Amino acid sequence: MNKICGTKRVQGRSSAFISNALSSLLLQGVNLIVGFIVPHALIGAYGSSVNGLITSLTQFVSYIQLVEAGISSAAVFQLYAPLVRDDAEGASRVVSAARTFYYKSGAVFTALMLALACLYPVLIRVDGVSSFGVFVLVLALGATGFLDFFTLAKYRVLLTATQRNWVIQLASIAYKTLYTAVVLAGTFGGVSVVALFMLAILPILVRTAILVSYTKRKYPEIDFSADSKDFKLDQRWDAFFLQVLGAVQSGAPTIIATFVLGDLSLVSVFSVYMLVANGLQNAINSFSQGTQASFGDVIARGQLDTLKRSFREFQVLAYGLSGVCCGVGIALIVPFVRLYTADIADINYVYPITGVLCMVNVLLYHLKTPQGLLVISAGKYRETRIQTAIQTFILLSGSIVFGAAFGMPGILVGMLLSNLYRDVDLMFYIPREVTGTEPTESLKFMLLAVAVCVFVAVPYFAIQPPCANWAEWALSALVLAFWGGLLSLTLHRAFAREQLSGALSRVKRLADGR
Repeated sequence: MNKICGTKRVQGRSSAFISNALSSLLLQGVNLIVGFIVPHALIGAYGSSVNGLITSLTQFVSYIQLVEAGISSAAVFQLYAPLVRDDAEGASRVVSAARTFYYKSGAVFTALMLALACLYPVLIRVDGVSSFGVFVLVLALGATGFLDFFTLAKYRVLLTATQRNWVIQLASIAYKTLYTAVVLAGTFGGVSVVALFMLAILPILVRTAILVSYTKRKYPEIDFSADSKDFKLDQRWDAFFLQVLGAVQSGAPTIIATFVLGDLSLVSVFSVYMLVANGLQNAINSFSQGTQASFGDVIARGQLDTLKRSFREFQVLAYGLSGVCCGVGIALIVPFVRLYTADIADINYVYPITGVLCMVNVLLYHLKTPQGLLVISAGKYRETRIQTAIQTFILLSGSIVFGAAFGMPGILVGMLLSNLYRDVDLMFYIPREVTGTEPTESLKFMLLAVAVCVFVAVPYFAIQPPCANWAEWALSALVLAFWGGLLSLTLHRAFAREQLSGALSRVKRLADGR
C-alpha cells in the first residue's frame, strides 16, 4: 500500500486545534471588519436600496452553490479512514471522486446562475441599476462560486480532513483583504456598482493560487486524477440534504425579508442586524474550527472514553464563551448599529427589538453547536434528516407567518423557534447515539450559558451607561466581557468543577505547546 509520506504532516489534535482556532479567530476578525466596511461603503456610494440588492443577490447565489452540498462533508468523512491507515491510494481515490462530483456540480451551478441572471431583473426592479446591469451583477457575484467548483474545492477537502484548516483561513484572509481594497478603491473612485463587482472577481485568484500551490507541495503523494471509477461517496446525498436545509435556515430570513418586507431599503436594515449577528456567530464558531476533524479522528479510532472526556471539556469552553459573547451582544448591538449608521440618512436603522432578538437567536444557535459538531464528525447525516427537516419547516413557516404580521421581529421569531426545537432535539440525540453521556449534562451547560448571558446583559440595561462614540462603546464591551468571564468561571466552578478543571488543563497544555 502506497503510504502518505506526509502522515506526520497531519497535525496532532492539540496542535491542530490551536492552529485552526487562532487562524479562524483571525479570519473571523477580518470578516467582521470587512463585513462592516463593505456594506457601509456601498450604502454611502450607491444607497440603501443597492445594498439591499447586493445582499439579496448574494443570498440567492449562495443557494445556487448548494448544488455541491454534501460533497465536501461526505468526502472529508471518508478521508478519515485512509488517513488513519496512512493509505495514499485510498485517499487519492476519495479526492479524485470529489473532484469529479465538483466538476458536475459546477456545470449545474453555471446553468442556474445564467437562469438567475435572466429572471432576477424581471422579478425585482432597482432604482439606479438597469436590467442588463443586474444581469451582469449576478454573473459577477457568481464568479467566485464558479472558480471554487472548477479549481479549488478538491484541495479544500484534503486540507480539512488533515486538520489544516488554517491554510484555508490564511488564504481567505489574503482574499478578503484584497477584495476590500478593490471595493473601497472602486467606491471612492466613483465606478458603477456593476464595474465594481466585476473588478472584485480578481482577488479570488490569489486565494486559489495559495491553496493549490500549498496542497501540491505538501501532499505530492496524493493523485487528484486517480482512477475513481465506480467509487461512491457514502452519505453524499444524506449530507446534501442536511447541508441544503442548513443553508435554507441561514439564508432564508434574508430571502423572506426581500418579499415580506417589500422594500429593499428595509432589507438593507435587516441585513445590517444580521451582519452583526452573523459576525458574532462566526467569531464564536472560530473557537471550534478544526475540532470536527479531531472528533472525527477519535470516533474513527473507537476511543469512546476519550470522546466523552473531550466532549465534556469542549462543552464547558463552548458554552462559557457563548454565554459571555451573547450577553455582550444583547447589550451592545443597538448602540453599535446607531454608531455604525450615524452618517446614513436615507432610512432609520435603529430597531431595538430587532437587535435584541438577533442576539438571542445567536445564543440559541450556539446552544446546539457542540452537539451539531458531533453529528458531522460521526457522519450522522441520514439519521438526522427528519429532525433537520422539521427545524427548517418551523423556520420557514414561522418566519413567513410572523414576518407578514410583525415585520423584522416576526422573521426573527421564526428563527428563534427553529433553533429552540433543535437545541432540545440534539440534547437527547447525541448522548443516545454518539457519546453515551447523560442529556442532563448538556442541559446543565446550556442553562449556565443562558444564566451568564442574562447576568451580563441585564445590568447594562439597568445602568444604561453612555455610548455616544466608539471609544465609549469599546470600553463598555471590555468591561462587560471581563465581568462575563468572571461570572462564567464562578458559575462553572460551582456547578461543573471537574469539567472546568479538565478544560482549563487542556487550555494550559495548548498554551504550552503540548
